[in-house]
Amino acid sequence: MARPKSEEKRNTLLSVATQVFAKNGLTASTASITSAAGMAEGTLFIYFKGKDELINALYAEIKSDLADSMLVGIPKTGSVKDKMHHVWNNYVDWGAKNPERMTVMHKIKVWEGLKPEVRDQLMMRFSELHELIELAIKESAKETPYDFLMAVFSAQAETTMQFVKQDPAQSELYKSRGFEMFWNGVTTR
Repeated sequence: MARPKSEEKRNTLLSVATQVFAKNGLTASTASITSAAGMAEGTLFIYFKGKDELINALYAEIKSDLADSMLVGIPKTGSVKDKMHHVWNNYVDWGAKNPERMTVMHKIKVWEGLKPEVRDQLMMRFSELHELIELAIKESAKETPYDFLMAVFSAQAETTMQFVKQDPAQSELYKSRGFEMFWNGVTTR
């Protein structure tokens, strides 16, 4: 009789894969992951059919965690700007605390093996954020294509993350100024 799968082992494999991929790229071997996890080489294949499935599962886990972190505690009342600022702060905080996950997320995002259904499923996790951004565009944003606005949001937030990591004592200043630069750049008011 086969032993039941351990959620703890699966999570360990994903965590160690994050570290290995962040350091060595997505070409790192599955053997290097199981070795770093202190597991037998074949253990990974009990939990994932292969490396591609592992990478897709890792991307889903990272993006789900990011969505949960960005969207937690959004004020029910207040302006679109206040809500966007809240999301911004959550994103910057998450990124500053999870640099390896950010690195791996970016590598997987451009990886040719990322399954469209994984990408589509994750887009639904961000539906509240997409609705908020659509509202921001409608209410106060300059005529800006949605994808471009999101790219500017991410780039400025990630620059802010770098400064927060370098000088945590100034994190509130960086988050506040970074958001104001973003908001003033994309809105008419």
